[in-house]
Amino acid sequence: MNGLPALLCLVPASDDCAYFLSKYRVELSSAYEVVTPKWEVMETLIDKRRQYEKAQSLGIPIPKTYFPDDIEAVRELAANLKNYPYVIKPLVAHSWRRAAMKSASQGKKGFSVANPQELISRYQHIARSDKQVMSQEVIGGSDERLFTFMSYFDTQSRPIAYCIRKKVRQLPIDFGYCTMTVSCHDKVVKEQSIRLLRGLGYHGLAGVEWKLDPNSGIYKLIEVNARAVNTTAIAPACGVDLPYIAWLDRIDGRAPRVTEWQDGIKWLDWEQDLWAARELHRAGKLGLRQWWRSMGGPKIDAVYAADDIRPFVGQSLSSLKLQATRFWGRRTAAWVRLSAAIGANRAAAAGFRS
Repeated sequence: MNGLPALLCLVPASDDCAYFLSKYRVELSSAYEVVTPKWEVMETLIDKRRQYEKAQSLGIPIPKTYFPDDIEAVRELAANLKNYPYVIKPLVAHSWRRAAMKSASQGKKGFSVANPQELISRYQHIARSDKQVMSQEVIGGSDERLFTFMSYFDTQSRPIAYCIRKKVRQLPIDFGYCTMTVSCHDKVVKEQSIRLLRGLGYHGLAGVEWKLDPNSGIYKLIEVNARAVNTTAIAPACGVDLPYIAWLDRIDGRAPRVTEWQDGIKWLDWEQDLWAARELHRAGKLGLRQWWRSMGGPKIDAVYAADDIRPFVGQSLSSLKLQATRFWGRRTAAWVRLSAAIGANRAAAAGFRS
């Protein structure tokens, strides 16, 4: 490594991992360089109520957000809200990915509700597993209005390196995970993100997500991801190698400051993007030609790499296995229904003859 000492850095890539590394940061630091914010900062970020309160204290715009404590508060809120739709989200994002929440969360990051009845019904269903939720206004406009400021801040909360990307598509198409994104510049996203992370006293890799409100023209905070986001590979592809810069900074404090990057570089998860395009097409929001044109230009794949194809092969085999299981499951279910219908008809016929 160019004569540099070989130190091991722990960099979180999921919310629960970031939570764990930050909580035990002191203990782990005896053996590793832990690239996470201090525990008091993580405590603020991991809970959306505290995160938004801190953002507002720093003058950061947020969507209209409410934090009902029980079903009575939800009923009162539902009756008073005027600008539906709203979305129900967890206060602690990674709690919905736990096994106990799978039936309630259905693998989603949030649920859109179009009226008071839907808000009450959805809350009652979710509250059986998790009562710590929030209700937030849905900011309209396309996915292209969603921006993420991807960065590395040093231990003094100074922005060492950063770039910006905006979403093209996501899955599920309402509140999902990115399937295609593209690098871009945006002055407001940069200014607000730096002000927020500095105000938090943040250290580490981060992804700060914003949405441009088409009604007010204001960039509103969606969330701060205190970790490397799933599209981090777009950063080195457009000229800002965030993981490497973080490593350099932690081993000798002399990482280069990189704050310029190339626009128009795309990150793409082919398999998931096909499903996203299919959903958008069914909803009448994306044509085949439009989807194909969006594939043009320089890009990096989420999984495939010519010099290491094993992850791609593994993902492809897993996908094929899943599709086969679903296919045979549907056929089995069809046979069961058919057999049941035949049995019922035979029983009815026998009863008629008797």
